[in-house]
Amino acid sequence: GTNCADNSPTPEAAENFIQNGVRIDATNVCGYEFMQDFRVHVKTNDSYITKPYFTLPGVIAKESIAPSCLACFDYTNALADVVVGYMAAPLEQNARMD
Repeated sequence: GTNCADNSPTPEAAENFIQNGVRIDATNVCGYEFMQDFRVHVKTNDSYITKPYFTLPGVIAKESIAPSCLACFDYTNALADVVVGYMAAPLEQNARMD
């Protein structure tokens, strides 16, 4: 099993989240992750942006979260044989996450 914490239901929902939630140009985004520092880390073609979860508009959440995430009972992947990712990994405060 691998982590699915950044699972968006559709490419359009991911683009909408970046465009209207994080409020940056989605065409310039290479990837994004929800990190342990309670920020969304967004890597663009020419920069690296972090934005606190709590500054994101609440209305963006429903469309941006896959329905399967609402029924997840293994958030930390305790049932997985092998986990690759960052869940429960220590956050290196001054390191880039790309």
